[in-house]
Amino acid sequence: MQRRIFIGGAVAATVAGVTAATAAPTEPLHQSGPGWFTNVEVQAHDGKTYRFYDDLMKDKIVLVNFFYTDCDLVCPLATENLAYVHELFGARMGKDIFMLSISLQPARDTPAKLAAYAERFGVGAGWLMLTGQPDNIELLRRRLGFVDSDPVTDADLEQHLGTVRIGNVPKNRWAMSPSLLNPTAIVRTVKRVIPEPA
Repeated sequence: MQRRIFIGGAVAATVAGVTAATAAPTEPLHQSGPGWFTNVEVQAHDGKTYRFYDDLMKDKIVLVNFFYTDCDLVCPLATENLAYVHELFGARMGKDIFMLSISLQPARDTPAKLAAYAERFGVGAGWLMLTGQPDNIELLRRRLGFVDSDPVTDADLEQHLGTVRIGNVPKNRWAMSPSLLNPTAIVRTVKRVIPEPA
């Protein structure tokens, strides 16, 4: 799992390189909307069921990562790091910025188990931990781009991509960041997809 995470100053220097190309807001993209990201149902640690695109992505700024609760090395570190990111955004969380953490072990990570995990890390407003039917979660993993080009590596749960996908969904502006990057650097990456006032 360690080799899937980029840590340290070298990564900070390459964040610009992993930022995805942006498209004009009026230009439709094939990889956008409910047709691509789908409206599969997911269950959250808050006990509610959501349609993935319409309820959790549409018209939002989102940070998405994959994890699983039984991961005992990188996932807890990444979750703790994202908790700092959540704290840095303060009152914006749950208003115009949202975080979605999706389990890679949906059959084991029930909403109740996710709720305990969320409590452990102080997950707050605007951050949901999600599970669902395994086929639906696998579809989301692929549609969100958390796939390794090597099928053997891709099938190894311990080597899952340790990154956060960041999107301004209505404007089709996307970036990715290592999940263990300094929290302030992740915040800067998020701001690259948000049209901030001058």
